[in-house]
Amino acid sequence: MPRTLILSDLHLGLPDVPCGRPPRTPETLAPLFQASDRVILNGDTADIHHRYHRDQALKLLDATLNLAARSGVSVTCINGNHDYDPAQLDFVDLFDGAIVVTHGHAFSDSMLPWTPAHKIISRTLFAARERNEKTLEGFLSAAGEASMSQWNEPVTYTEPTALISIGLNPFRVAKVVAWWRKYPREAAHFIDRFRPAAQLLVCGHSHRAGSWMTGATPSSTRRHVINTGGFTFPSSPRAVMIDDSSKEITVELRAIRHRGGRYELAARESASCWRIQRPASDTR
Repeated sequence: MPRTLILSDLHLGLPDVPCGRPPRTPETLAPLFQASDRVILNGDTADIHHRYHRDQALKLLDATLNLAARSGVSVTCINGNHDYDPAQLDFVDLFDGAIVVTHGHAFSDSMLPWTPAHKIISRTLFAARERNEKTLEGFLSAAGEASMSQWNEPVTYTEPTALISIGLNPFRVAKVVAWWRKYPREAAHFIDRFRPAAQLLVCGHSHRAGSWMTGATPSSTRRHVINTGGFTFPSSPRAVMIDDSSKEITVELRAIRHRGGRYELAARESASCWRIQRPASDTR
């Protein structure tokens, strides 16, 4: 039975915060890759646009992809706002659209509402949406353009670490929490607009792991949204594991633990396991 593993927000190259976790390297991540046949890296895999972390990010990304190749695991990379590449995928439809995988930085008008670069990102996003086609591809292309505007702003590189910035400005915590609360609804609205037949959306970006059945409004169709969180402070990483059988698709949200200096999947929990009926149009 083919197995697909979905991870997001590895942020390779970004310095580690001393919080007891192993560094994010090919060696420490290897057990995750070896648990599947295919890995989808759902954005912000490496901080390739950060001028101070770019070289290390590219080095670790290349080593990680080489490790996957040596293990016989295929890897699909999706754009995030830290690693946007116009030549790379912005989303993946699985099982004839039953599952949609995208990073999640395109869902709202406020990609990073607590950051100093927020205003320039929002202005660029608005202008780019006006120019692009009102399609999923155009919407995500606009988000890519807006995400790149962050890396052209000098204020991006004078920003202290997350821990220090929270200490210096506790009001940011309130902004982040408010954004976290509305993020699943914005994801549901995204699905309503661009993939109304989808049964599940897998995203990241917000660094808040979880699973929600929610609608864009109280009267909207409820959508299943899964967020895999992230590997950097203060997030807690998760993985989506998809098992593909001839009749149904099994989706699990699995915690990621660290043991012996390496990351590994936690045991399966029945409460975080769902079955999706294979679309009739998805012939095998």
